[in-house]
Parts: sequence; structure tokens; C-alpha cells
Amino acid sequence: MNLITKTIIEKATLKKALFFSALFIFFLLLINFSGIGVAGLLAITGGAGILDFEFGFTYAQANEMLTALGADGRAFYLTRIIPLDFPFPIAYMLCYLGWIALLIKQSEPKQWHKYLLLTPVLAMLFDWIENFGIIVMLNSYPNLPTWAVSLASISGVLKFTFMFVSIAIIVVLQFSTRKHKQKAK
Repeated sequence: MNLITKTIIEKATLKKALFFSALFIFFLLLINFSGIGVAGLLAITGGAGILDFEFGFTYAQANEMLTALGADGRAFYLTRIIPLDFPFPIAYMLCYLGWIALLIKQSEPKQWHKYLLLTPVLAMLFDWIENFGIIVMLNSYPNLPTWAVSLASISGVLKFTFMFVSIAIIVVLQFSTRKHKQKAK
């Protein structure tokens, strides 16, 4: 394993994983259920949603969603939700990374395990790329650049894919760690 991944795994603790989980939950609640997050946007727009929650979208769907938000909703999305959606991916990345590293540490670490640590990092990076595309669309509305729609849509699909893979890795590692502990007894 290279030095970075080796250090991450060696320094992983239950206390850190729980702290990062609490941080993730805090940001999850803030971005989804607070007045400065999606709940505030839904109140302004009467229920129009955001592109971040879509698993891919076409140009027509993006245009329809941004139109439904109205001027106030688009401004709120750009000035309230997007700024929260930069630290939020850091929070879920640290949460997933913390649990993956801890579970690798508790099992029999293999050389290829270091690649598992990439999945939450890639989810975060694709979330940020998606945000960039959405920022361009919000600033360009009603003339949405096709490249920005494609960038945001593809990045959003990859974000969700790597988030799902990260969660699947945690579940699989949890079972393999249990198996390893039973074997050690």
C-alpha cells in the first residue's frame, strides 16, 4: 500500500468513524431539512425540486426543473443550497472513508484494499463537478449550455454510483470483518 492509504488505514478508529458519521448526519439534515436547504427551497417554490437529486437528466428535464423553480427558487438554489453542497460531499466522503478504512484495518488488509478508499473520494469529486455544471446552468438560465447539462447529469450519475458502491463496500467489509474475527477465535 502507498503511504497515504496506509496512513489512513492505520489512523482509522471507531471514534473518528463515529465523529465523521455525526458530521455527515449534521450536513444531511442541514441541506435537506433546514430553511437554508431544500426545505426552504420547497417552501419558496411550492414543491419544485433540485437537479442534485436526479439520477441523470436530459436537457429538456433540466430546463423544465429550472423553470419550475422560478427566479426566486433559482436564486435560492444558487446562493443557499449550492454553497452547502460543497462541504456536504466532504462530510459524506469522510464518513464513508472512515468506515471503509476502519473495517479494512479490522480485517486482513490486502494490497488491493487501498483502491476501496477511492470510491468515497470519487463520489465527492463527481458531486463537486455536478455542482459546477449546475452553477453554470443557474447562471445561464434560460439559455442552458448543452455541455453544462451533460456534465452535471453524467457527474450526478457517477456521484450516486460511487456513493452506492461506497455503502456496498462498507456492508461487504462488515461481513468479512465478522468472518475474520470468528476465524481468529
